[in-house]
Amino acid sequence: MRATAISMALGMCLTTGVFSSASMAQAPKPAPAPVAPAKPAAQPAPVDSEPQNTSATFGDWVERCQKLPPGAEVARACEVAQSIQGQGQGQSQGGTVAEIALGRLKKGDALHLTVVLPVNVTFPSAPRISVDGDEQSSMDLTWRRCVPGGCFADAVFKDETLKRWKTAAATGKIVTKDSGDRDIAIAVSFRGLAQALDALAKEP
Repeated sequence: MRATAISMALGMCLTTGVFSSASMAQAPKPAPAPVAPAKPAAQPAPVDSEPQNTSATFGDWVERCQKLPPGAEVARACEVAQSIQGQGQGQSQGGTVAEIALGRLKKGDALHLTVVLPVNVTFPSAPRISVDGDEQSSMDLTWRRCVPGGCFADAVFKDETLKRWKTAAATGKIVTKDSGDRDIAIAVSFRGLAQALDALAKEP
């Protein structure tokens, strides 16, 4: 019976014109929501035919270069570097505990030596690099700054010291003091340094 009642109700609506097209036409329609114009897709930056970064390995040293943005004083900056793993006294094994890098901004500039060491250091003590105890091949560095990733010290190379380093057969070491004022010695290899520096000298 309920189905019949529904059918009868629908029939009455149709008869009285409730669902007539005229009545539907008179019903107000909601205004369409505004459509934001589509943004044009961003064009990707063009890719240069020259690599942004390059590296070449020479023994225990790596020559690495980075292309600089247009307008810079030089087209790219290069350096030779060595990452030193935990081999020294008081250092944990397996991780990088220091990095040593040699470079200059452009030809004619003095060659700079930069060392990055853990933040666990004592001030104002300065790190020192020596070659098998040879005082003529030793260098004292000056602390420059510390950031969460490490403390930076640097020095300008003397020509005589550079010659000794390029021909050094022995292992060198970086000596500094940790926050407990204890001496820390970190081994430095000179294997491949001469070849890496020769490659650096050929950079424009």
